[in-house]
Amino acid sequence: MTSRRKRWLAAFLVLGALLIAAALLAFFATRRVTGDYFDSNGVRIHYTVEGAGDPVILVHGFAANADLNWRLPGVTKALAKEFRVIALDNRGHGLSDKPHDPQQYGAEMIEDVVRLMDHLGIEK
Repeated sequence: MTSRRKRWLAAFLVLGALLIAAALLAFFATRRVTGDYFDSNGVRIHYTVEGAGDPVILVHGFAANADLNWRLPGVTKALAKEFRVIALDNRGHGLSDKPHDPQQYGAEMIEDVVRLMDHLGIEK
């Protein structure tokens, strides 16, 4: 195989991988997960609860959501065998509201977790 053909083949393989990754991301980003919402200082925050027992709150990382980080890999299912697992979509992510004001992020995201605990009656 010539060098030129190898480069074209490599380019098509990379393009194919990128298209598959984009399709999977679009599928999981638009999937509708059941759950509930609560109001956190005017921002609607999505969360799910699974299992019973002592509460465990799962907070996902940047550029993700609770579905991608916790539900899809089976983390919530595994933990729900022994705990009450609460997974929230941070503001700006997943099914939660996405405020455009940068001041609505940062410390407000910490307050969202505290407000969720208050909403669910979790003391600490």
